[in-house]
Amino acid sequence: MENSDFNPTESLDVINKMINNAKNKLADDGLLLIFWGWLVTVAALTHYVTLKLNINHGEYVWAILMPFGGIFSAIYGRKQNKKKAVKTYVDSYLSYVWGAFGIAMVITLVCGPHYGIKPAYFCLMILYGFVTFVSGGLLGFKPLIYGSLVSFACAVIGVYLNEVDQLLIISVALIASYIIPGHLLRSKFKSEQHV
Repeated sequence: MENSDFNPTESLDVINKMINNAKNKLADDGLLLIFWGWLVTVAALTHYVTLKLNINHGEYVWAILMPFGGIFSAIYGRKQNKKKAVKTYVDSYLSYVWGAFGIAMVITLVCGPHYGIKPAYFCLMILYGFVTFVSGGLLGFKPLIYGSLVSFACAVIGVYLNEVDQLLIISVALIASYIIPGHLLRSKFKSEQHV
């Protein structure tokens, strides 16, 4: 067995970098938080405006933007996976959490309207809050946790709103749980890359 050239300080630096790498894994996905936050917010607000102005077929914005988002995410995810040399436990946990979120989201979007759009919107805001709460806990990133709490509150508030106004509250939930934490996470990641 060869002697290592690492001294204790260098060993601690390597361990510290590995821990930071694991904690900041979502920083790459911070772009996806920002992207999906804005994409769904734009779709919700566009749909809201078309309903308020009595413009027909405003709901088609969802059918156009969401597949685009899926394609973008798949391409971006593949590129990010190719860059990764090591997959940590945090990476694995996050991939399972977000995978479960994606499955629950599809089920909610496909089956939820059977019970009415209002319960579907309620479930979506709960899902936004759940996935960002767990991700924030795994990463030790409090803005995700705080944003998730706003999303949970929006779900409760949405119960008292009509279907059209729920599009506004969904936008608030996404701004708080995806967009703001996504920008903060990305900024943190970039600043740590230059240290």
